[in-house]
Amino acid sequence: MNLFFNSILNQIKVRKGLFIVLIISTIIVIVLGVISAINFDGGVLPIDLSNIAFIKYLKGDCGVFFLIFGTILNLLIFYFLILIFCSKRFLIPLAIIFYLYFVYSQIVIFTSIILLYGFFNTLILILLLLIYIMLEIILLILFLLFLLNYTDSFGYFKNCFSSNHSNLLMLTVALVIISVLFCVVLIVLKSFVILLIY
Repeated sequence: MNLFFNSILNQIKVRKGLFIVLIISTIIVIVLGVISAINFDGGVLPIDLSNIAFIKYLKGDCGVFFLIFGTILNLLIFYFLILIFCSKRFLIPLAIIFYLYFVYSQIVIFTSIILLYGFFNTLILILLLLIYIMLEIILLILFLLFLLNYTDSFGYFKNCFSSNHSNLLMLTVALVIISVLFCVVLIVLKSFVILLIY
């Protein structure tokens, strides 16, 4: 585990410029997402809350299976888009755009929940969601940084998940685990009638 954290620190040092750009871009997109949700009802790229798995679950419109499957599927769509577009150097800007859109969509959802259902009515949910979103952002940034080690390489996909280079595999597993944990906590809280959305 120490090797894994050391490799993360080394990767950040090696790609310090890109890391700073990603952090600044993420902050800008977060601000834009909040403004968009407040002023423009989802903005230029509106997000339909009725299709969000955990919202449907809390409303009682779907079951546990759809909650877990929908949550993981939403994340994996962006995960695979980033993975594919990092395979070639000239496609990397597209990978970053998809990452930033993912952040934007999560922030619009987060802000819209507060506006629609009230801050105090959804306090536990938004705290849980905030932790989940921040972990997703951190892991996806690290995922992007590590992917660049294999860009333009022969056997790109094989190299990414080779047992000799397990960092990307560990980040992938971590992304799935936090998604499952998010769902499990929602299920537990709803079962105790702590989380409900009408």
